[in-house]
Amino acid sequence: MAGEEATEEKPQQSSLRRRLRRGAVFTGVGLVLVYAYMLVTAGGHTLYEALLQLDPILLILPLLATALSYITMSLSYEGIARAAGSVVEQREMLRITFIANTANYVIPTGGLSGFALRMVMLNRRGVSAGRAVLISFTQTLLTNLMLMVFIVYGLIHLVMSRNLDDLTFSLISSVVVVLSLFLAACLAMVYNESIRRRILVRTNQWVDRILERFDYTERYGTRAHRFLLHIDEGLTFFATRPRAMAMPLFWIFVDWLCTIGVLYAALYSVGASITFGQVVVAFSVGIVFAVVSFVPGGVGVLEVALDGMLASGGVAKEQSVLAILIFRMCFYVIPVLLALVFARGAFADVDPDQAEDLA
Repeated sequence: MAGEEATEEKPQQSSLRRRLRRGAVFTGVGLVLVYAYMLVTAGGHTLYEALLQLDPILLILPLLATALSYITMSLSYEGIARAAGSVVEQREMLRITFIANTANYVIPTGGLSGFALRMVMLNRRGVSAGRAVLISFTQTLLTNLMLMVFIVYGLIHLVMSRNLDDLTFSLISSVVVVLSLFLAACLAMVYNESIRRRILVRTNQWVDRILERFDYTERYGTRAHRFLLHIDEGLTFFATRPRAMAMPLFWIFVDWLCTIGVLYAALYSVGASITFGQVVVAFSVGIVFAVVSFVPGGVGVLEVALDGMLASGGVAKEQSVLAILIFRMCFYVIPVLLALVFARGAFADVDPDQAEDLA
């Protein structure tokens, strides 16, 4: 009997590791194909010249920016956990943040696998399931809202600094207006409970109608309702603890600065002449396409979008391709490989299907 139980548990324990490996293989194949195309279009000779001009010592900068990004991200989680009445050791929170975040890069579930993994790991460190969900979701919510602020800034900067054709100008302006209205609605939902309730109830009704229309109520109904409930809890939590949430919000802001700083440092290391503001614009447009695509880690989509935006900003093709490759290696590939090598125990202890059901 004991042998049978061990046999039954083993597939569950290695489930997430298998999914991570499959995702890593998919991501790796996608990256090889995309960069093969980009390298061919950049031209071998000019790319070789750009590579010769690269100062290897400067590659420390994007790696440092990546490390700072993960550190500030973990500090935001730690601050939210403290505000929720839970204490997690700083080093342990950094480990949880690193492992869960890299899971999002290779598993195409819109961040849910990383969210669920983080929740389970917090729960194993003595944080109750309810608080673990609250901490994880609140940070995810604030991170995405802060990202929208950067996107709006980048798109406004793009409209103001470049001569765009009427169609492009109209499309970008429409996106800016929609995102600005969404951010204003989120702000109103934080500080006005009546508005929050009305918007969430109406959203819940729309979701129910859509799911019923396509006959997905049984499959996704409970999860959709739980998701909206988490939004309500996260916004309420933020509204009731504005002072306690000030530092986590600051760390989230710094985290995005560091993330964009990885790309800026990569461009600087290859000798590209570009301002940080221009990099914010390129990153904002690239991340919009990557998120909309629902491709894990934005593989291929992010590269193409960044390449086009950097080229329009005056960066040479060979410098752009090399910088994007450095950015991808420092911020995505190296962290994923480190997670797969050094966090095998964490992946083996989690049943992802059960975690996502709880989330």
